[in-house]
Amino acid sequence: MSRIATGLLLTVLALSAPQEASALITGGTGNAPLRDPGWPAGAAAIFNHAGRIAWWEGPPFGGGQWHAECRGDAKVLSAVLADFAKLEVKVKKVVLHDGVGHSFWIAPNREPEKLAAAKMDWAFTVWVQASWEQLRNLPPDLNPTGPGETSPPSQIDVYAAGIDWAAVTVPAGIEVDDQRLVTHGFTAADGAVLEGKVTDLTTGQPLAATMRLQRVEPQEKGGYLYPVAAEAKADGQGRWVLKKAPVGWVRVVVEAEGFVPRVAGYARLDDQPRWQSYDIGLIRSAPVSGRVIDEDDKPMADVDVSFGNVQAASGGKYESPSEYKFKTDAEGRFRAEQIPAGTASIWVHKPGHYGPGLGHTVSSPVTDVEVRMNRAGSVRVTVDFAGKERSGDYVVKISPEGGDVVGSFGGSGNIDAENRMNFTVLPPGRYVLTGRPNPGSDSEEVGPVMIDVKGGQQAEVTLKAK
Repeated sequence: MSRIATGLLLTVLALSAPQEASALITGGTGNAPLRDPGWPAGAAAIFNHAGRIAWWEGPPFGGGQWHAECRGDAKVLSAVLADFAKLEVKVKKVVLHDGVGHSFWIAPNREPEKLAAAKMDWAFTVWVQASWEQLRNLPPDLNPTGPGETSPPSQIDVYAAGIDWAAVTVPAGIEVDDQRLVTHGFTAADGAVLEGKVTDLTTGQPLAATMRLQRVEPQEKGGYLYPVAAEAKADGQGRWVLKKAPVGWVRVVVEAEGFVPRVAGYARLDDQPRWQSYDIGLIRSAPVSGRVIDEDDKPMADVDVSFGNVQAASGGKYESPSEYKFKTDAEGRFRAEQIPAGTASIWVHKPGHYGPGLGHTVSSPVTDVEVRMNRAGSVRVTVDFAGKERSGDYVVKISPEGGDVVGSFGGSGNIDAENRMNFTVLPPGRYVLTGRPNPGSDSEEVGPVMIDVKGGQQAEVTLKAK
C-alpha cells in the first residue's frame, strides 16, 4: 500500500479551507482482496475482482469513494454487470467511453512510459455510505457529491477499445450513459469532440455565448496560467461544438456579454477520439461591496478578499475563471463586480490575523458588508531526530483541543529541510500537536503535545521523533 499527497495544508481550516488543502489518497496495485470498509452489500465481490490491476480511495477531505481499475473482455464484463445489478444502491450507472482507459493509480499524470502498464478496460466506483453523507454536508467548494444526488451513486466506466460492447449483456436496472462519438453523430476522424449548450439561468433562454478552451499550465512558483487554445461560438440555440480539441489539460470557459463568465468544466485530453458535453447556464452580475475591520473596529488595508462556495440563485456552484479575488483599499473597502446573483462565502486573509472560521456568508447583490478579523497566534514546530538522519518525509499535525470540526482552524504538512513546520494563522486557544513519518504507522506517532496559542505571539514546540 502507498499514498499520494495531494497538497500541503498549512494553517487553514480543518475540512473547510478557503486556500490550499491537502489529503492523502490511498491505493495500491494488484488484485489481492481488500477488507470491506463498509461498502454496500455485494460490492466486495466486484471490487476484489480477479481482473483488478489497481485500486485507490479518495476524494480528499474524508475519503470513502473507492475505485477498482480492471481488465476483462465482454464475457467477463457481462458477469460483473450481473453482480452490479444486484448491488444494494439506488443509483447504478454504466458510462461507455471511446478509446482505451488508463489507471489513475498507475499513471496519475498519463506518463508515456507508464501507459502500457496502466491500460484498463473498465473501472468500478463505489461509496461508503457514511463517508458520502459526511462529505455531502461540507461547503460546496469541498463537496464532491453531484448536484441533486440523494444517495451515493455506484458506477462502472467502460472503455470500448478493449470491450466488444455489442457482446455485453446489461441487466435491467442499470442506467447506460453512452458517451461514444458515434452515439452523438460524430466519427473517430473528428478526434476529441467537446460540445455544450449555454442558457440564461434566469429565463432559461439560449445565449449567444463564446466558449474558450484554455490550457491549464502549472507554474514552478505556484499558481496556473490559462492561455486560450481554441474557441467556438454558440449558435442561435446556444449550442457550440469543437472538433479535434488539442491534447493536454484544459478547462472550458463560457462567456456572454452582460453575464458573469463561468468555468463549465475540465478535461485531460490525449490523442484518442472522445466525446464530452458541457451544458452550462450563465447569470448576470450582482455586485458585492463592503469593508474589513479589526478587533478595534479600525479599517484594514491590503487584506486579500476572496469569494468561495459561490452558488448561483439557480444553477448550483458557479466557478469564475478569475477566481473572485480582490484586495481592500486604504479604508478597508472592497468591491466585487463580477459576482453572480446568489450566495457566497467571503474569505479574508492577512498575515497575523484570522477571519470567520466558515467565511462570511452573503446573498448578492449587497452593499456595506462588514467582515471582522482578529489577531492570530502562531506555532513553530521543530522535530528532533536525536542526531539521526531522517529517512524521508515527516508530517506534523495541529488540531484544536476537542478535535477537528468544520470551521475550526488546524492543519498538517511535511516538515522542511531544517526539520521545522510553521503554523502561522491560529486563533487563540488550546491545540494538540502530533508527528509521524509520512507514510508511517500509528506506533511511530509522537504526541499528543498540548500547546496554548495566544494572539500576536509565537509559540515554540519541539517534538522528539521515535
